[in-house]
Amino acid sequence: MKRLLNWLGSNRRAPQPRNLKPVRLLIEVRAFDRGGLEQVVLDLARHLDRDRFQVLIVSLNRPGHLARAAAAAGLEVMDLSGFRRRQRYRALLRDRKINLANSHFSEYGYPLFQELGIPNVTFIHNVYAFLNSRAVRRIQKNDAAVDTYISVSRNATRYAVGRLGLPPEKIVTIPNGLALAEHEARRLRCRPFSRQELGIEPDDYVFLNVASYNLHKGHYLMAEAMEKILHRRSDIRLVCIGNVVFPPHLAELKEDLRRRGLDRHLLLPGHFPNVESFYAMADAFLLPSFVEGWSIAMNEAMFYEKPMILSDTGAAAEVIQESDIGLIIPNEYGDILELDGDRLDAMAFHQRHFATSDALVDAMLEMADHRELWRQRGRQGREKVIQNYAFADIVRRYESIFLKTAVSGSAVSPGVANEQ
Repeated sequence: MKRLLNWLGSNRRAPQPRNLKPVRLLIEVRAFDRGGLEQVVLDLARHLDRDRFQVLIVSLNRPGHLARAAAAAGLEVMDLSGFRRRQRYRALLRDRKINLANSHFSEYGYPLFQELGIPNVTFIHNVYAFLNSRAVRRIQKNDAAVDTYISVSRNATRYAVGRLGLPPEKIVTIPNGLALAEHEARRLRCRPFSRQELGIEPDDYVFLNVASYNLHKGHYLMAEAMEKILHRRSDIRLVCIGNVVFPPHLAELKEDLRRRGLDRHLLLPGHFPNVESFYAMADAFLLPSFVEGWSIAMNEAMFYEKPMILSDTGAAAEVIQESDIGLIIPNEYGDILELDGDRLDAMAFHQRHFATSDALVDAMLEMADHRELWRQRGRQGREKVIQNYAFADIVRRYESIFLKTAVSGSAVSPGVANEQ
């Protein structure tokens, strides 16, 4: 707590010169309701220096929950759903004199940005292995409308260059951060979610998975691991909280769990905004996804001092070093550049037996068998996220990229290394 308070006190912004005109920044998203990507956008907009940036968020579809949170923080969100969207968008860009665009897995405004000479910074939020060949060609074509890419992890950058064919000289790699002050306030006022409400015994060892019910997150891999564990012991539970992506997939998963007798041990209670109460209830964090960019839930797990089991994708190897705060299990496919959309979907939707399930079982049993050891190791995660992944520090790096791009049309110079 003392270290966090020291961090909060030492990271107040230095006064900015008042003679500089703020950058009129437009942030484009496909939707602004719920989800990890949308939460990143909200955190970004809330933390930008308002003396240096005038921010307008544009949602191409009708905004929802997070738009209301943005409005409560004094941010403007524009709904661009409905008729004559392109004409309305063009008028908005002109009327507001937008001089920098920032897009998040959304490309609708690209032709308008080019037409009006507006520099564009876009985020690479994930290892985009789920894209089909048509979508990859579209990304390659759209590269002409992007001045700078911000990629969230080394794996995401490797995939963008090696499989999508994006130019490495345009890419800057910056990790996702966590809004420390917000989570500290949430931690202090939270109560652990009731184990009894979920049918969990007080002495059970509980793994928490925080992710959308998107089968790319490895739900059937988790199911196979739990099935194997139940042959050996019954005091390990797995709670998966998240929002529904495609209801038929979730219904099929629930039926599979029921048929295999796993529905009391692998629980799918739904979406909850108060994730801190679930972290307080759980013993460890589990995220055996097939693909990730940089998981915000991973950052949260570190903040709430939970030891982690992560599959070797996204930023797992950047965060867990020599099993200091968790365990990394192999992924199902080897090098990330070997993965494509067909293989990803086959694993996520159709595969029921996995070469890596034994490794996942071993990791889960290791934590459950040595609870105190892993409780102590998990506590180190809080220090790591405060020191390295505080969102206020990450946003300052974004601000530098935004300002350079707004001035020169690019944040990187040819031949300059882009790893930050």
